[in-house]
Amino acid sequence: MTNKYFTKAFLGKNCWWRYIIMIAIVFVVTQLGSIPFSIVAAAQALSKGLELNSSNLTDFSLLGINSNLGLFLMLIPFAAGLIAFILLIKPLHERSITDTLTGRNKFDFSRFFFAIGVWGGLMIISLIVSYNLNPEDYTVQFNPSQFITLFFISIVFITLQATFEEVIFRGYFQQGLAVLTKNTWIPLIVTSVLFGVMHLTNPEVKEYGVALMLPQYITLGLVFAICVIMDEGLEIAIGVHVVNNVLSSLLVTHDSSVLQTPAILKAEVVDPVFSLYELLIFSGIFLFIISYKYKWGSFKKLFAKITPEVSE
Repeated sequence: MTNKYFTKAFLGKNCWWRYIIMIAIVFVVTQLGSIPFSIVAAAQALSKGLELNSSNLTDFSLLGINSNLGLFLMLIPFAAGLIAFILLIKPLHERSITDTLTGRNKFDFSRFFFAIGVWGGLMIISLIVSYNLNPEDYTVQFNPSQFITLFFISIVFITLQATFEEVIFRGYFQQGLAVLTKNTWIPLIVTSVLFGVMHLTNPEVKEYGVALMLPQYITLGLVFAICVIMDEGLEIAIGVHVVNNVLSSLLVTHDSSVLQTPAILKAEVVDPVFSLYELLIFSGIFLFIISYKYKWGSFKKLFAKITPEVSE
């Protein structure tokens, strides 16, 4: 079975050391991109006599950092990493960035925006229902001036952050594993689990435990990976990831959220068990709508073998 997105991975040069170099350089660039945040956080911690550690690194109120400034500084590494990847893919692998983004001749923005509409619609409906059923669980904290700044930061830099994660995990890693394993199911599982593990440092994990949070991260990773394999491109996965993170920053936050923002609402009560069930239901509804819209048909692509020939 031909999958145009994964067969594109065989284009250009694919020696294992090229992947090591790419990963190493992108990692270094993201670390360099975190320096501004580290400097600001360290300065604030010292001025307040606080010990700087991972537990309070994202607690902007404790550090006395404006939440919008803190969010912006936290997102710089992702933007830097994405730029580094785009600049390196051609000279290192002799492939275009388009070959990493999609199996089509160009990035399909209609798919990207349709995914945003469907997943975003599910999130907004859920929040409206939850707020109307349990208004006492939320505090309205809308501040127009802060929200406008947050809006622009979210639209630009959270979009870059989500795109970076999709390009690396569902794009570069999945394509590289496809070259190595010649199938789709191993990349599907490995990248989804790795995506979950990479989020274990999030403050939600410390608050609610690995047993409740890791399945949520892996589920999201699986949804993204399924979309990439079945739709032969990153457009849908990037759309879902972008709208999920953007709306999470704009609409509602809570004390244990990795996104400490001046969102419209603050949730005073968070039920991680319900959130997991909700995510599973959302995922099923979303995949049904997308598969119907784009006529995916059988899900055999998830277990297909990949051949080096690129089908025109």
